[in-house]
This record gives sequence, structure tokens and C-alpha cells, in this order.
Amino acid sequence: MKKNFGKLLITIILIVVVFVVIFMKNKNKKEDSEFVFEKSQDTTKILDPIQDSTKISDLVKETATGSSNLPPKKEQTTVKFDKDVLALVNTSKITEDYLKNRYESLPEQYKSVYKNDMVQFLDQLIIREMLYQEAVKIGFEKDLNNVKDKEQRRDMAIEKLIKDITGKIEILEEDIKKFYNDRISEMGGASYEQVKSNIKNYLFQQEQTEVINNFIEILKKEAEIVKDEEWIKEQQALKPQNPLDEALESGKPTVLDLGASSCVPCKMMKPIFAELEQEYKGKANILLLEIYEYKALANKYKVMVIPTQIFFDRDGSQFWRHEGFLSKNEIIEKLKEMGAE
Repeated sequence: MKKNFGKLLITIILIVVVFVVIFMKNKNKKEDSEFVFEKSQDTTKILDPIQDSTKISDLVKETATGSSNLPPKKEQTTVKFDKDVLALVNTSKITEDYLKNRYESLPEQYKSVYKNDMVQFLDQLIIREMLYQEAVKIGFEKDLNNVKDKEQRRDMAIEKLIKDITGKIEILEEDIKKFYNDRISEMGGASYEQVKSNIKNYLFQQEQTEVINNFIEILKKEAEIVKDEEWIKEQQALKPQNPLDEALESGKPTVLDLGASSCVPCKMMKPIFAELEQEYKGKANILLLEIYEYKALANKYKVMVIPTQIFFDRDGSQFWRHEGFLSKNEIIEKLKEMGAE
């Protein structure tokens, strides 16, 4: 059971991130972000901290897609919750016991992501329930009656749904070549044939992310979802703050860089952020964090490539993000756009 639930969660995450970015599209995001490679002996690989650390990631984008095709969100109904009910997804209940059991079913290496953020885990269970309800509506559970385990049956139905809505994605050879040619200076000397497969996978994952995110947003707009706000407040009070939480509450623009000491472009960012921290003291928050120490943040913001820089405005909303090395002048320009002088 633990294996099945973990497998499904990872499967969905890999489609939504590689999840869950966790790759979050923002209205101000650069359309062609840098694609970072790191040379290791005789091979070139895509830097993927999620693969290197944890596959767990958000299933839901933090902001709406902005698509005009999305139906208006239903107004939430005020509900008096039973003692152990944490959320209602249409008419289905998610209880505290169920949440605890699902958490315990996760493989040990993934529990650390949600250990101090059970609210985020509840959100993922809500997404799982919405996907399952849609799978049942379409009929993907009909031929699974021989599967006795209820949770395994749910997982298999959701997997069928995901495959169905992403099955028509196709990456053209011309798109792969264009990507390579546009970023040839970042390929570390690797030939097109050496990185062709990696680029195709990357572009495929981007397409999957957009399709799944849009689909989930539609489900969220159509569903009636009610959460136990009192429980959420209690959990948030227990949650230890990280440097980003404190920065976003300061009312100042914030720049976050998530990287790793083993990554060459990340090392190049360190002196830049050290200078910016001094120059923008009192005017903006400049944060450079090790991704392996803040896996939950990488999960939440769907970080696939390191380094990744995420810019937040004074309200704490994402303003822009970038993957790969970013020069000091480019960072300063974005800070000016956010009002940090």
C-alpha cells in the first residue's frame, strides 16, 4: 500500500514538476528561460535537484493560469465540520485520520517534505480526490473492480486519467533543434546528439506541466472545496518559519536563489548575491539558499533546474523567475522594476 501510494504521488509529481513545480508559469515569466547543464566527466546532464533530492512536489500551481476558458470559481459554502473532517471535496470527506494514514504510507525519504507542512499535504490530498472523482466520472475505474485495495484502485484510475489528458503531446524535432541552437553556449560543448534526448524530455515535461496545471485549475474552479480553517490556522502556527517566509512578510521586494554548492553556475551566483545583500540592505531581501536544505521550498515552487531565481514583489507575490546563471545587472534591473532602488 505504501509503495502504491508513493508511486502514484511521484507519477503525478513527475508530470506536474520534473511534480509539483514545481516550473511555475507566471504572467511575467520569461518565455525562454535558460537551460542549465553541468559537465560531469565525459557526460552532460540536466541539473535536476528534484531528481537528486526528492520527487515530491506541489500538484497545484500557486496562481491561476489566466486562461479565459476557465469557468468562474464557485462560491464556497459555509460548512460546520465534524470533529475529524479537514476538508470536503464536493461531497467527499477528507478526515484527519485519513490524512495521517496517507502521510504514514509515504516512503520515508518523502515524509520530510511534509513533516512541517501538513497543510500542503492536505492540498495534495484534495487534488488527488478531485482527480479521482474526474477519473470515475469518465469511467476509468470500471475495469478495476478486480483490484481489491481501495487506495490502489484510486491510484490506478488517476494514472489512466493523466495518461489520457497528456497522451497527445508531441515534441517535434524542429523544436528540439531550436532549443539546442538557442542555448548552444550553455551546453558545455556537448553535441546535439548527446543532449537531444534530455532536451526532448525537458520540453515534454514542460508541455505536460502546462496541460496538467490547466486541467487541475479547471477542476478547482468547478469543484466545491471547503477546508477546516481552524485546523489550518493551528497547523500554520506550528509550522517553523524559513528565511523566505520571513522575507515575504517584510513588505520588501525579495530575490530567492535556490542552488547547490556542487553546481558550477550556483557557485558563480554566490559572490553576486553577497554583493547585492550589502547594496540592497534595508531595501530588498536577497536570499541564497541550498536546495538540499530547503527541499520543501524546491517542492513548493517546482524547481527543476539549479540555480533558479524567483523574484517576489512587496506583497509576496511571484513577480518573475529565471533558471540558470543570472548576471548582477539583470538582477538589479528586475529589482528596479519591483521598486527597489
